[in-house]
Formats: sequence, C-alpha cells, structure tokens
Amino acid sequence: MLDTLRKSVTGPFVKILIGILILSFAVWGIQDIFGNFKKTVAIEIDDYEVSLDQLVTEYNNQLSIISSQLDKQISLKESLELGIDEIAIENLIRKMVLQIEINKLGIDISEEFVAEQIINDDNFKIDGRFNKARYEQLLSYAGYNDETYVQSEINVNKQNQLFNIIGNRTYIPNTLIEMVDEFNKTERVIEYIDFPKSKIVVKTPSERELLEFYEKFKNGYKKSETRDFAALILDPENIKKGIQVTRSQINEYFNANLDSFNISETRELYQFFFNDEATADNFYNDSYQLEFNELLTKYSQSKQQSYLGSVGKDEILDFEVADAAYNMIEGEFGEPIDGMLGISVLYLEKINPGKIPTVDDVAAEIRDEIQIQEAIDLVEMLYFEIEDDLLNGSSIEEASAKHQIETKYFKKIDINGKDIQNDAVEEINHRELIQKIFSSEIGDFIEVHDTENGYIWTDLNSINPPYIKSFAEVRDLVTADMLKKRENDKESEIIKQLEIGLINNQIQELIDSYQIEIKRSEPFSRLSPIREFSEDFNDRILSANINEVIIGKSENNVLVGKVVEILPNVQAEPERDQKFINNLDLQMRNDLFEQYLVSLEDNYTVKLYQENIDRLFNTQSQ
Repeated sequence: MLDTLRKSVTGPFVKILIGILILSFAVWGIQDIFGNFKKTVAIEIDDYEVSLDQLVTEYNNQLSIISSQLDKQISLKESLELGIDEIAIENLIRKMVLQIEINKLGIDISEEFVAEQIINDDNFKIDGRFNKARYEQLLSYAGYNDETYVQSEINVNKQNQLFNIIGNRTYIPNTLIEMVDEFNKTERVIEYIDFPKSKIVVKTPSERELLEFYEKFKNGYKKSETRDFAALILDPENIKKGIQVTRSQINEYFNANLDSFNISETRELYQFFFNDEATADNFYNDSYQLEFNELLTKYSQSKQQSYLGSVGKDEILDFEVADAAYNMIEGEFGEPIDGMLGISVLYLEKINPGKIPTVDDVAAEIRDEIQIQEAIDLVEMLYFEIEDDLLNGSSIEEASAKHQIETKYFKKIDINGKDIQNDAVEEINHRELIQKIFSSEIGDFIEVHDTENGYIWTDLNSINPPYIKSFAEVRDLVTADMLKKRENDKESEIIKQLEIGLINNQIQELIDSYQIEIKRSEPFSRLSPIREFSEDFNDRILSANINEVIIGKSENNVLVGKVVEILPNVQAEPERDQKFINNLDLQMRNDLFEQYLVSLEDNYTVKLYQENIDRLFNTQSQ
C-alpha cells in the first residue's frame, strides 16, 4: 500500500491535486485550510514552539512539588485555583528563552566533559570508585536513561556557564557585609508559652445547635455539579474472561516458550573494592583466618554497600567478575580480580539453583497470557466494528448488546471522577475522559477515549445541577465542623488572653488556670536559632521588637512568645567568614541572574495559544 502511494506521488493525478490545493489557498486563504495546524502548540517564542506535551510535563512536575509540600494529592480544580498551570507556563517560557539565549551565545558543553563529571560524582561511587550498576539503578529510580540524563546534565552545565558569566559582574561592598553581619548575629531573648491544643476542651453541640449551624452555613454543604452517563468499556481484562483456552493450547505455548519459563541459577554476591592489589591480597589471605564480620571491620568494608544482590551470570556487567563468580564455592572468598571498576574480592554467600518447571507449574500463567493476547487482538478488531455501529446511529446500549459487552452506568460523577461517596471510580479514572464528559452537552457524541489497554465510549444521560445536601446527609460532617469551629474560637480566645497577659506581665492566673509554664530562652540569632521552633517562628521572632508578641501554630501546639531583650552584635568589625561572604555573593549573583532572565523575556515575542491551553485544562478564557 505504502509503495503504491509513493509511486503515485509523481503521477499526473497528484499534479492536478496540487493545482487544486494552490487554488484553494488563493480563494480561502492558507489560515483557513490549516486553521487547526497548531492545535498541539502551547507557546510560541519567536520561531520556537513549546508543545502541549511539554506543558503537561512541566505542569505535572509543579503539581508533584506542590502536592508534596501540602502533603496531599491536589485535584485539577484545586491546581487551577492555586495557579499551578500559570506557574508551569511561566517556567516553560523562562526555560525556552534561556535555551534560545544560550544557543545564540554559542555556549557549548561536550559529552566528554559531562561523562567525567558523572564518573567523579560520589553518588555513583561504591568504595570510592564509579559503579556502573549503581549509576544505572539511580537513573532508573529518577526516571532517566543514560542518554536523557547526559543531555539533562549538558543543559544544566550550559546554564551554569551562563550564570557564571552574568554573576562575575557582582561586587560586595563592605557596608553591605557589615549590615548583613549585624542582621544575622543580633541576638534576642524571649519569654514564651508552649500551649498544647489538647488542653482545649469544648462542649458537644446539641441537636438544636447543630440544626442552627447547618441553616447558617448550609451553602458550605453544596454538592457540585455531577453527571450521569453510560459507558461501553472495551478492555482486554474484561474481554479475556469469556475466552476459553484448551489444554493443547497451553502445552503448545509451553513448548514454544520453554526457555522463558526456565528459572536460571543466581548467586548472592558481595564485591569488596580496594585501592591497591597488596591490600586486596591481604584481605583475601586474612579471609581464611578471620570471621566474616571481623574481616570487614579490619579492612573498613561495608557489607550492605558491597552486596550485589542475587544475580544471574548475564546480569554481571564485568565478564571477568561474572566468570569468577560462577566458578566459586558457596561460602568462600575468591582471589582478587582487576576488573572494569578496579581491584576487588568477591564473596559467594549462597547459590540459588535454577529450575525447569513443568507445564502444570505454569499452566495458570500461560492460560492468562493466551487469554490476554487473544483479548488484545479481539479489542482491536471490535474497535472498528463498534465505531461503525456508533457512527451509524447505534446507542451505547445497542452496541454493547450486539457485541455482548456489558453497558456500565455511572451516576452522579463529579469533575474529579468521584462518586457521591467521594470515592474515585477506577474504571473511568482518566482525566481526559472526565474533561470530555464535563465539556459536553446531552445529545453530544462523546468520541472514543483511548485508555492504556483499550477504549471507552460514553453517552451523557443527564446533568445534575449543584444542590445543597440535606441535614440528614451531612449530620456527622456538621457535627465535626461545629466542634472544629468551637475549638478554633476557643483557641483564638486563649491566644488573645496569653498575648495580653505577656504584654502586661499579668500571666500568672492563666498559667495556673491551664497548668502551663512560661519559659525564658537563651540568647539566639539567625545563625543559631532555637531548634524546637519552626523556621517561620524563628524568622518572625528574630525580626520583632522589644515587647512584641509573636504567635506560632503547629498541628498540636500554639506558641506565644514575647521579645524581652535584643543583644546587638558587639564586634567592631564583621567577621570575615569566607563561607558567609560566599553565601552573600551567591545571593547577589542569584538576584542579578533573576533580573537578567526577566529582562531577556522582554526581548522576545511570546505568544500563548490560549485556546489550546484552555482546552488542555478545561477552563474558560477570562
């Protein structure tokens, strides 16, 4: 087919077709013909394009960071409210502008330079030597392969080079050093109360109080819009259940794939590295005299760091090491080897013998594999048949019945793919599918959605408007909310009392009432903060004036502190601490580089394809 098409490209028909297209351009305009050409573009910077895929990647990175900071999984709606989409867009613009500028300046970094950096990176070393297995393992954990990691490091080095070029323009005046030194070393002494929230006790609300609370705040118990829809889910896992597999099929598959079922012999190995051959020889000779742990202690070797795992011969990258390992006796050390990564001694802890299973041992596994493979083929065949049925006017129910696939019905699903109980519905846990459903109207044909293994077609049956849940539905939630409000009100009242008491030095009654104590800190500064306090509380209290009260909150405690002494730095000259000066220099260079990046963006024409971005995030342009 492809060959026929290629041959036809030079034929007279194509020339006529091209003529018609050229005429079309003249009549309708190129923009009208290719109006959808850039549907995958998110941002355009001069002649450079940023794809929607790149935006999704950056968005997911930012989402992961923010979710980690908040210690919760953020929904799409929440992320948009937090402006994570805007952060991702700004980051992409900055990255692209920076990359364009680097290319213009001709900044280049060789792969050889990066390779040397990698070899010298302590993260990839075992016993002071680069370990390829460890390198590949760490890259795999981080989602890289060798090629993508090297390219990433090249980009980072290019940016660092540009940073150094820009940062070389910085100069730190002595006055600034003195001011910052004074700022960091000025000490404060505070009186404070660490109030446990467990001491806050509130009255359980009555039924009447709960009803009054509900009536006052019932708009807060509103259920957002939900949708009901039918779905035809074409998935191999569902299809395979009806596929019969005979014993002869199992036997045939087993015989054809016998090698894949064989369990190869593995060996549990340790590899101890040494800087020179003499030390390795001594280690090997001492292994006959000393206990295992005693030997490791004498030569400062780590058992944990030296463990290679239970490995097959073909899993050992160094052929010389592999040969030696598979010619050793269980429970013994091998003679020193000068291998790819240096001089080492192997220890064989255990041999795990290989096994050739019988067909009965793996029959269930084979049956499942045959079923899933046949199901995958059947899914691809059924896809076209179902598409034809639906395009010809069949409903989801009719198509499902025709192909003997159960129609699934989903009721009151919200925009996060959750049901009325606020549980995620796994069968439709696809963000793009939910976006399609919530951007459609009743009667719209919702096109097929590709999943990882199959396809989903949906019919939107009803749109359920937002409504206020009844008191009976949310009584437990109302109770919890009211108790929480009472606790918060009581907490605010106690904080106010403590604050006024500390300011006026009339705190004894409160101390006695709540059985708490007032403490006095030792002098502390920004260079030596109080470890028990949060970073935020330390920062705010170290910026406070005499008699100023600062409030800090944690999950379990309330911290109320008053500054009682400020002890300025008494040194006539600032300490010429090179580390301090280097940090200050780095801060200034960072600020300068940030200003440089901002100015760069003004030099480029940035175009947002807002319609594409809105479609991606299912939002409306403001």
